[in-house]
Amino acid sequence: MMNIFAVTTSYTFEFALITMIAATIYFFLERYNLSDEYKPVSTLAILTTALAVVEYYHMRDFFSLENLSKDNLNYPTEFRYITWLIATPIMLYTYFVLTKFNKTQKPIVILTISLNFLMIVSGYFAESSQLNNVMPVSFTYSMFATGFASWLGIVFIFSSTLPKLINNENNPNNLICLKCLSVVQKLVTYGWAIYPVGLFITFFDSSVETALTREIIYNFGDCFNKVGFALICFACAKKLSKQTV
Repeated sequence: MMNIFAVTTSYTFEFALITMIAATIYFFLERYNLSDEYKPVSTLAILTTALAVVEYYHMRDFFSLENLSKDNLNYPTEFRYITWLIATPIMLYTYFVLTKFNKTQKPIVILTISLNFLMIVSGYFAESSQLNNVMPVSFTYSMFATGFASWLGIVFIFSSTLPKLINNENNPNNLICLKCLSVVQKLVTYGWAIYPVGLFITFFDSSVETALTREIIYNFGDCFNKVGFALICFACAKKLSKQTV
């Protein structure tokens, strides 16, 4: 049974890595189809996936089948959270640049990025304290709750606040931005939800199989969320570029 978890973990890691490499190359080659006004969206999309590729490259030894077959594993928790701490604010900022909210709605941008920072840092303390048993269980749960609440705050901003701001602006591109936002909302809500689920299941079962299940969830989450978020914003930028021609 262990071999099945090890193989699945290793293969999902390779799948995520290859997908993010392909996405990075795609964003670079296709950036010339964007108008100069929207080229920053491509730059941010490239950063989102390229940073993940670099971090995944450093984690490749852990996800080898030989290493995953060992009884005592040292999970790459720090590598994961370093990537998320840098990549997730870039992801969120990509949509703000796309809609020009980085210039017109700076308080919302600052609040969103701050909530994201709190979510990642709290999640790290929750996971590291749970893995290493260095803090009381109450600390682990409080950090998890803080991170979870921060994520709900981001979901509220993308589901309620941003649609109102877009509708209040007299912009002919509102419909395109709203369509993009509707997909981004789903990623932030459902795509990001799998991360706390992956962590939460380890609170009740400390087996290697459960820990590898968490890593499988993280691999899929990184792949679909980073590539998906960047791809949606990039596609929207291409449509908006045609409007400016």
